[in-house]
Formats: sequence, C-alpha cells, structure tokens
Amino acid sequence: MSANPTTSSVREWEQAFLRKAWWLFPLGGVLASLAVGGPFWAWVEGKWMGPNWAQLAGVRAALWALAFAAIPAVWRIGLRIKRPFGWIWLAVAGTVLAAECLLATPRVQAALWLAARARLEGRQHFMREVCYVRLEEAAGRTAAGPAVVLVGSSQVLLGVDEHLLAAEQSLPVIRRAMFGMTPLRALSMRAYVPFRNQDRCVQYLSEFDFTNHDEFPFEWFRPYASWRTVPDVLRCVSGRVKLLRWRQVVDYALAATTEWWRARDFLRQIAFHFSGGERTEATEKAPPDLAAAAAKARGPLNFRAGEIAGFRQFARRLSEQGVELIVFEGGVNPAIDSEDRRQAKRETREMVAHFLAGGYGRYVPLEEQVLDLGPGDWFDMNHLGPTGREKLTRRIAQELSTP
Repeated sequence: MSANPTTSSVREWEQAFLRKAWWLFPLGGVLASLAVGGPFWAWVEGKWMGPNWAQLAGVRAALWALAFAAIPAVWRIGLRIKRPFGWIWLAVAGTVLAAECLLATPRVQAALWLAARARLEGRQHFMREVCYVRLEEAAGRTAAGPAVVLVGSSQVLLGVDEHLLAAEQSLPVIRRAMFGMTPLRALSMRAYVPFRNQDRCVQYLSEFDFTNHDEFPFEWFRPYASWRTVPDVLRCVSGRVKLLRWRQVVDYALAATTEWWRARDFLRQIAFHFSGGERTEATEKAPPDLAAAAAKARGPLNFRAGEIAGFRQFARRLSEQGVELIVFEGGVNPAIDSEDRRQAKRETREMVAHFLAGGYGRYVPLEEQVLDLGPGDWFDMNHLGPTGREKLTRRIAQELSTP
C-alpha cells in the first residue's frame, strides 16, 4: 500500500524544518534562561522583569541551550518511527503527568499562588484567601510541636486576634479561618489544614454557620478539592442535591484528581493578566448600616442538613487524628434578637453540645464564656469590633490553658 501523500508531505516538511531551523531551539533555550531567577520572580510579583543580558555568556545559558537542543533530536527520532500513533499517545500522557507533578512541587506552587495573588482585584476576597491558604501549605508547617489551629468563618477571622492568642499561651497559632467558612466547607478544605496529633482546633459556631447556606458551594469546593475529603463531603450532601448538581459533582471529582483543574480559575487569572500591572485594591469599607443589616438578619432561618453532617464528620476526622476540638458557642449582636433566632440558637447549642459530649471535643456555651459584650463590642450584626475581639481572644486563651 502506498504511503498517504498528505502524511508524507507533512513528514518531509518536518524533516526540512529540522535540517534548516534546528538552531532555533538552543537559541530559544538561551533566551529562556534570561527569565530564570530574579526576572521570573519579578514577573510573579507583577513587576518589570528587567533581564540581565550578561547572563547570556554564563553557564546557565549554556545548560538551557543544551536542554532545548534535545527537542529537535527527539523530534528526529520520532520521525523515524513507522507507526508513531502509540508512541504519540504515550508521549502526550507522559507530558501531562510530568506537568502535573511539576505543578505540585512546593516551589512551583509558591510561584503559582504568588503570581495569582498579585493579579487579583481588591474585591476578590475569596480568591485572595485561597492564595493565602495554598501558599501556607506549599511552605509547609515549621513548628515542630503542637499548635492551635483556628477554623471557622469571618466570625473567627475578625473575632480572634491570632497574635494576641499566641502571646497569651505557649502554643503557636495557625489561622485557617476564612470569610464564609461553614462546617461543610471546613470539612472540604481539611486536606489543606496542617493538623497534627496533639494539636488543638478552635471553632466558633453560631446559628449563622448552620442555616441559609448554599447546599453545594461548588466555587468553594473546587480550589480545595482532594480525594482525602471528596468522599466525606459527598456523603454529607443529600442525594437530591447531588442529582440536581451532578455536573458540579463531576467537576469536583476532576478537580480532586488534577492540580491543573483544581487551580484553573487562578491559572486563568494569570493568563488574562500575564504581565501583571496595576490591580484595583480593596476600598476602605464604609461603616455598616446597622438598621438595614438587622432587618435582613431577622429573616427566616433554615437549617441545612449538609452543614450539620459536615460538622459531625469534621469532628470525627479530628478525633481520628488525635486533635482536640474546642467549640465556642458563637454570639450575634443583640440588635437582631428575635424568637426565630433564639429558637435556632437553642437548636444549634443542643445539637453541637450533644454531639461533642460523645467524646469528640469540648463545648463552651455563652454562659460559661462570661464575655459581657455590650453594643460597643460589635462591628456589625455578627462580627466583633476591636474591644469584643480582645475579650473573646483572652477568653479562648484562658480555655486553652485549662488542662
């Protein structure tokens, strides 16, 4: 059978290109070497790269030239293979696997999240927090002994002073609290929280954490996807929700499988703002409209079964790791007091206290906290101001000092 003329012409074109233009590859390697080192990290920070042309005469440039010169050599070998299709698929699979392994290395992870953070708009608070968590995990945990790990929503983020807490007791403090972190979301990101045996995890849970949330917060799940946590999360979500959101469930599983998919929103951020440049910083927040916030907060409260199941599973996993869980009952501004909220608070207290009493941790209700919070201790309807923050932090330090 005669050879396909189209295939033959392509092969001849490739051979001619390699004979005449092979030198472009080592030249490209030399030019690529200019971006290594300081210029690369300047790009990561969104600054002018400023290449050092003197590096062209150095050993680094020569090594990069040799590495790139291997490309046409491998290309020539590939052209001599008569039946290349199996080899092509093998090469593609190897390239994808190598790229995945490279992206997962700590140094590349640091570059990825630093570059993404430098290209975020000021209003992209969640993505900025993801960058913080992933950078911390890429750097690794430095403290050798036990630590206190703060887990929770903005009530923890704004209500606990981690530096004061570390100064008040002998253990280092690791912050993993983020805006909008509900119990189910905490469970989903457990793979990116550096828990160790004998650590102490502090949560601050109120009725806000179990009511009126998205039943499948996929935008949160994806950047923290891991096969260590996906099965737990899916068990906490009802079959009805998984059926209705099946596309997101598949996407979630894919994100747990490959870092390229898990970080896709951040890679896109880098690609669309490749050269960096000026980004819009977050504007200073205006004082909250307490009357409007109070009216909104007095709305109906609907408990989410997934959040309750997520809290229980999170506590079980901590117990298995030998981590002590301490849950402070969360408070809210008395300005939004209502019968519905009091009922929700009672149900939350009973559920959390009863479950922890089974050996999963300690519960500190509001009555035992004795914080004596007044109107001036609150920033808005559910976040503490500076004075309330200090009171709660010192009370947590006191509880941590209890044997």
